[in-house]
Amino acid sequence: MAEEGIAAHWKYKEGSAASKIDEKQFSWLRQLLEWQKNLDDPKEFMESVRMDLFPNEVYVFTPKGAVREFPKGATPIDFAYSIHSEIGDKCIGARVNGRMVPIRYQLKNGDIVEIMTSSKHHPSKDWLDFVVTPRPRPKSGSGS
Repeated sequence: MAEEGIAAHWKYKEGSAASKIDEKQFSWLRQLLEWQKNLDDPKEFMESVRMDLFPNEVYVFTPKGAVREFPKGATPIDFAYSIHSEIGDKCIGARVNGRMVPIRYQLKNGDIVEIMTSSKHHPSKDWLDFVVTPRPRPKSGSGS
């Protein structure tokens, strides 16, 4: 449709050749149509589209089902601080999909994240080496 329908008419009327950006977008539309033809499950199709549209973002869930969005590479520490600064400050570990993971674990789309805390714990300066969101940065550093 984009190549032979309205977009083609617009391109013809403008009298200009398609730019590289236009060609890239047309190619992406062709790919979307192929995916739609080849996938029976609409949810799988939408996941493919979302992954293609937002490759640098990760969507994870709280234990209660709330969705949180993070940059690719985000860790449980980033997640903890997104809930509340006190949760981040007291984070000692995390369960992802019911399994304990290191705090350096990089969150993946669809992960269910539960943060473990201790009132005696403090942020670690080492967290600055792997957090990707700005929120943990100002308070991390009291050493632990």
